Amino acid sequence: MDNRTAIIKQPDNISSFNDVYKLQKEYQDALILDNSNPNFIWIGEHQLCYTLGRGSSYDNLLFSLDDDKYDVFKINRGGEVTCHMPGQLVTYLILDLKNFNKDLNWYLRKIEEIIIKILRTFNIDCKSRKGFTGVWIGNKKIASIGIGCKRWITINGFSINVNCELENFNRINPCGIENCFMANMIDYNKNLNIQEVKRIVKKIIQEEFNFDFVSK
Repeated sequence: MDNRTAIIKQPDNISSFNDVYKLQKEYQDALILDNSNPNFIWIGEHQLCYTLGRGSSYDNLLFSLDDDKYDVFKINRGGEVTCHMPGQLVTYLILDLKNFNKDLNWYLRKIEEIIIKILRTFNIDCKSRKGFTGVWIGNKKIASIGIGCKRWITINGFSINVNCELENFNRINPCGIENCFMANMIDYNKNLNIQEVKRIVKKIIQEEFNFDFVSK
C-alpha cells in the first residue's frame, strides 16, 4: 500500500537555512532506511542566504566568497545558484517517488504545475518556459525549483517570491541565467499576504499528492 502520510511543519519564525537542511536530510535518511516512515513537508521562510547546486559554478556569484557578509551553502540538489530571504516562501518535499512516479522529469514538471496552480489561485497569469526550470511571468522569473534525490527519496523543493527584497538577486546570476529579471507575487496582486499563500501551498500540495497530513 502506498505511504501517503506526511508530517508538515509551517514555522512562523524566519528559519536558518542550515538548520532546515539538516532536518530535511534526517527525514530523507529515515525514509531510505524504512519506506514506512512518513514523508515530510516544510513550508516557511529563510534568513538571507545563497545556495548552489552540486554542479553549479561559483562564477554565478557576483560577490567574493571572502566577503563573510553573506551566507553561502553548496548543497545536494540540481540547478545553479539561488537566493533565499524573508518574504520568499520556500517549500521542501521529502517524499518517496516510488509511491508516485519514478521519473525525475515528471517530478519537476509536477512541481511546476503545482506552482502555476498556486499563483493562478491569486489570479496571477504565469507559465513554465521550454528549456528552463521554474515559473515565469512574461520575462520575469517568480519561482525557482531545485531538487535532489537519493534512492528515489527527494530532498529540497521550490521557492516563490511573495514580497521579498528582489535586490538580493542582483548579487547572482539567478539559476545561472545572466540578466535574469525576478518578480514578486505582490507586484500582481496587492491584496495577498504570505500566510494566505502558505495556506494555499499546503492545500494544493495535499491535493496533488493525496497526502494525509499529520503533526509530529
